[in-house]
Amino acid sequence: MSTDVKEPRIEYSLSLPGVERNRAAIAGGRAVKAGGIDFLAPLASMCCYTTYDDSNIAIVTRTPTLTLDGQADYNKYLDNAYFEDVTGRTVQGLLGLIYSKQAKSKFPPEIEYLKENSDGKGTPLRELSKAGCAEAMASDWSGYLTARPSTPLGSSPKDVETNNLRPKLLHYKFESIINWNYEIVNNIEKLSLLVLKEAITTKVGFKVEVEDQYRVLEIIEGVYHQSVYDEDGSLVGKDKDGNLVSKAEPVIVNGNTSDEIPFFWVKAPLTGNAPIVGLADANFQQYKLYADYGGKLHHSSFVIYTETGAEPGTNMVMGNGVKWTNRNTEAKFAVLQPDGNSDGHRLALQDINEKMASQGAEQLRPRASGAESAEAKSLDKVAQNSTTSDIATTVSEAITKASDFASKWMGGNGGVVYSLNTDYNPTGINPQLLATVFAIYQAGNMPADDFFTFLQRGELINSAKTIEQYISETSLAGTGME
Repeated sequence: MSTDVKEPRIEYSLSLPGVERNRAAIAGGRAVKAGGIDFLAPLASMCCYTTYDDSNIAIVTRTPTLTLDGQADYNKYLDNAYFEDVTGRTVQGLLGLIYSKQAKSKFPPEIEYLKENSDGKGTPLRELSKAGCAEAMASDWSGYLTARPSTPLGSSPKDVETNNLRPKLLHYKFESIINWNYEIVNNIEKLSLLVLKEAITTKVGFKVEVEDQYRVLEIIEGVYHQSVYDEDGSLVGKDKDGNLVSKAEPVIVNGNTSDEIPFFWVKAPLTGNAPIVGLADANFQQYKLYADYGGKLHHSSFVIYTETGAEPGTNMVMGNGVKWTNRNTEAKFAVLQPDGNSDGHRLALQDINEKMASQGAEQLRPRASGAESAEAKSLDKVAQNSTTSDIATTVSEAITKASDFASKWMGGNGGVVYSLNTDYNPTGINPQLLATVFAIYQAGNMPADDFFTFLQRGELINSAKTIEQYISETSLAGTGME
């Protein structure tokens, strides 16, 4: 079998460097500094652009190479750099908005287990969804796969339960989704090929080895098939459950084949790029400015002592209360004190900090007053919340579709409801407003559902509960709310 199964789609190759850059920014200063020249270009004085081939012929390249002395200078340059963990804090803050309230969910009995064990490894659905939201902020795409070993023909629900053949939801990050293709079937564009790169660990004694394998999901003659290739491109491998797979096999569940690949994308909203791209770019620009600023301060923080005309071998002692002396009356001594003027760098850093604040790093936003600044801040907040809401909605839809597929594989009819929080602006209901709205409701001029929604948005009652649950748990029966 050809090894082209390992070849990524061109979109993947083009997007990968940017995603790696985003991940480093989110991980913070240590990860960024570990990346060295990948994230902080050396100064021209530290490098050369000439290399030599095997015949000792000079070759001029556009890619700089650190000289021996340049490497030492670059290490000092890197030490003086400071990467402020703004991007990572912002991502954590946005995730906090989404998960400040419980997701609304409704699962049919046959897949109720997914709430507590979504991936077969004990991961709660909340954490699996959070992984999808975090990935959507950092990368251009990820996705959820509804996975399950094929069940023999005639398998009963008890057989499925006994042999642990229940469906599970697997989340694949950007780096794992290397190739795909779509075909038009009955005027509908359908996923016909998906190649997923997976890391498989094997334990040999006390040594753990990691190897790559490639899971191929494809539609062959209208039927969903699955196969696994090893690192050499051979059609032999193990899936994540340890099952040997030697050829492309149709996926049979409950005695039926499927004409659909149960993979559900989570793609970046609007622009097609990760939402934090602008913030990460600004963060790296700040990093470069800090490196230059730190280097300048380092060189300007020490005085330079100089002399002219001193006799050779003259001992000069410098310290508090000690006078420089020399027998030569023509000798001159001086101290060079750089002025350390760094206003240019300081103002540039101030500007980039404000840019990062506008990109979502609210913790860096300068305090401002006045109607105009308040309005601008409100607009920024709306934009930020809109993007965050789009991510929550996209992940919710993917998990809902993946769970619906799992339900049908278990003989159910779907009907899954899973909705992450998208309301990040508490209404702040005051007693007067509450009394007014309640009076309208009591007068019969507001439907019960609307009043219940009003209370939920005002964070006066649990947002995860339905109106039926709330009525059954309180003494509201007979109030007109039932």
